[in-house]
Amino acid sequence: MDTWLIVVIVVVALLLLALLLVAARRRGSGDREQRKRMESRARAAEGERKLETAAVEEQEAQAQRSFAEREREAADDAVRRADAAEAEADRRLAASREQRTEAEHQLEQARSVDPDR
Repeated sequence: MDTWLIVVIVVVALLLLALLLVAARRRGSGDREQRKRMESRARAAEGERKLETAAVEEQEAQAQRSFAEREREAADDAVRRADAAEAEADRRLAASREQRTEAEHQLEQARSVDPDR
C-alpha cells in the first residue's frame, strides 16, 4: 500500500502542477491580451489625432484656396477696369486730336481770309 500511496501522491502532485501550469498560461495569455488591447487603443488614439490634424490642414488649405480665388477675381476685376480706363483714355485722346485737327483747320481757314491773323 505504501507504493500505491506514493503513486497517488505523485499523480495528485502532477495534476496540481499541471493545473498550476494551465492557470499560469491563462494568466500570461490574459496579460498579452490586455497589452494588445492597450496597444490597439493607443494606435486608435494616434489615428484619431492624425485624422483631426488632417482635417484642420484640409480646412486651412480650403481657406487658402478661397483666398487665392478671391485675389484672382480681384485681379481680374482690376485688369478689366484698367482695360476700360485705357479704352476711355484712347477715346479721349482720339477726340482731343480730332478737336485739335478741327481747330487747326479752322485757324488755317481764318488765316486764309484774314492774313494778318
